[in-house]
Amino acid sequence: MLSAVAARKAAQAAKKKPEPTPPVVLEESAPVLVEPPRPQSVSKRKPSSQNAPTSRKKKKKNHDRRPEPSRYFEEPDPFQMQENIISIDSDMSNEGDIEQPERVLRGWSPSAPLNDSSEEEDEGPPPVPISQPQPPPPPVTPEENDTLSTFHPIRDQNHLYFDPRRAVLLWTGKSDTICFLGAYKLYVLHGSITICGTTLHSSVRAHHVFAPRSSPLPVIAVEHESVGGPSKTASLAARFQLLLGTADALIIIQELQTNVSGLEVVCKTFDGVFGPYRRRDEDVFDFRIPGVHLVSRRTKHYEPFYLPPSWSSALSSASSVEADASEMYVVEGPKKTGKSTFARTLVNQLLTRYQRVAYLECDIGQSEFTPGGMVALNIIESPIFGPPFTHPTLPIHAHYIGATTPKSYPSHYLSAIQSLVQIYRLDIQIPTDMGIEGDDDRACDRIPLVVNTMGWTKGLGADLLQKIHAMVEPTQIFEFEAPITDNAWSTRTRTPAHRLIKPIPSSNLYSAVDTRTLSIMSYFHAVFPSAINPDSFRQITATTWNTSLPLCAKRPYEVDISAAVDQVILTGAGAEDVRSSEIQCVLNGALVGLVSCEPGSVEVLPGGIPYTQGALPPAPQSSSCYGVALIRSLSPTVLHVLTPTPPPSLHKTRVLVKGEMELPIWGFLDFRTDNDEVAGVEKSKVPVLAVGEERGARC
Repeated sequence: MLSAVAARKAAQAAKKKPEPTPPVVLEESAPVLVEPPRPQSVSKRKPSSQNAPTSRKKKKKNHDRRPEPSRYFEEPDPFQMQENIISIDSDMSNEGDIEQPERVLRGWSPSAPLNDSSEEEDEGPPPVPISQPQPPPPPVTPEENDTLSTFHPIRDQNHLYFDPRRAVLLWTGKSDTICFLGAYKLYVLHGSITICGTTLHSSVRAHHVFAPRSSPLPVIAVEHESVGGPSKTASLAARFQLLLGTADALIIIQELQTNVSGLEVVCKTFDGVFGPYRRRDEDVFDFRIPGVHLVSRRTKHYEPFYLPPSWSSALSSASSVEADASEMYVVEGPKKTGKSTFARTLVNQLLTRYQRVAYLECDIGQSEFTPGGMVALNIIESPIFGPPFTHPTLPIHAHYIGATTPKSYPSHYLSAIQSLVQIYRLDIQIPTDMGIEGDDDRACDRIPLVVNTMGWTKGLGADLLQKIHAMVEPTQIFEFEAPITDNAWSTRTRTPAHRLIKPIPSSNLYSAVDTRTLSIMSYFHAVFPSAINPDSFRQITATTWNTSLPLCAKRPYEVDISAAVDQVILTGAGAEDVRSSEIQCVLNGALVGLVSCEPGSVEVLPGGIPYTQGALPPAPQSSSCYGVALIRSLSPTVLHVLTPTPPPSLHKTRVLVKGEMELPIWGFLDFRTDNDEVAGVEKSKVPVLAVGEERGARC
């Protein structure tokens, strides 16, 4: 049929155009296209298998099919030049099969989902190669330059060691960048530097910097002279005054003795994060300061902190808010977008203008300053340079939810936030004290608020976010753009202060569960100052970590239940089904919130463990959580409790709230090297809990 139609078209074309070329090409093309394959097929048939009859039949069928498609593909060429040709795209045409190999140019990754046929038919711009990192949401790639440290240390030419103090003085130029791995103190004696998106000016104040490999490494860069004039210079010795004319900045790097690296032993998932990835790493140099290493180049194990342009623009807009306005900022967006990192950077930016910044934590799954499961209000006075597990802080006011998500008790979650917002407006926003004493020209008469929301932006999460907006009434909203694959929706009204921010790629080395586990273990091994005033609006952050003993070997508080506990409350899914006869088993090895309630707001139950089945959690308007504790063991009359909460706060807490959160598995293990016993007990008498590659365990 096709050859007859083609011949008829050729005859009509010959009548209109008497050139002999089309008929001649048509007559010559037929034998040229059909005849040459025959001798080739015959020659191929001879060396084939010995079953001649069977192979001939199969070959003959294939041979009969070949001429027609080849003639069909070759013959349309002369007719495409004619006017009466109508092109029709057919799904059965082999023409599409010829174009398919162009898709092979795309990079392939086994982790990326395969596109369906509908996506392949789109005629849009070429897709991004799948071989590039594709974590949701779309990443913002840093600069192509992989060099992290352009500063090359040459002794007595650009740095000087102080051996007794375990410190080094660096004099740097405007083009120098320095990246350190580890934990160290940072002093800026002359000039100004930027670190983690924050500008630090010269002063005698020490900044604690924690730079493990598990999070982006801070890069120190020299800041150009500010618009207001030259930067101040801290008082220097006479021998260092000569360096001021040759250096744009003078900084001191000193050893930081906090034992934070001991958490690597407690939580083996993060083993070695404060040191080089390999013992002999070409990209890391020992800087002769204990626990500090100079990183020269960016690799997959050493990722730098990168401030995207959209972040810089958003932070600049926060700095341009009128001085007499009440500054309240909400940071929101899907999970794994860098939301917590931006909120931390925003706090540092505000601390350049204010002596104190309030931080309302609404993300109970990934808390910044407290262990998970708490809606907390913190006061921050010092810039934060490190991941959450490096700065556990006692909250000014908090409420214990006991879960990593508010889906079980959304009304209690909102009531807790509403209570903290009211406390901020009444007691913190306009402080009554004089702030930080000394030569500090930052504002002390107002305390701005930063609200970090959870990454649940769909369904009920979107509804909760709307109600948080109504409670806070923010000055600005910083929203991270949702990934393309995210079908999140929002019904809130856009305001002029609403800013969209580009997300950054999240770390693929550690999951959210890993970081939450490390934060909990860091909290229980943290050492807080003992002489504190729990009612003051001051930042109380852990200064050291005690990792010499596991939790199973530490000496606990012995609590008389009848004298120190008024009520035990269970929250979460299924908590209402726990009977009084089962409460002792539930509390054994449980994480509980230490809650203080106003007199008369909680019924005191006499005799045994004061538990009432189905009791509601304490009302946020008349209660406050001061910390989290581990009930390591108990009897009907005595509790053995572990908590880092300082004693001045413990005497107020008489209510224990048990939620859905449990102690991570690393809290049950004895990480010491003793092979014959566990916490003083012979191993043969201890139930086995093994972690590793062992194939079996004792019963």
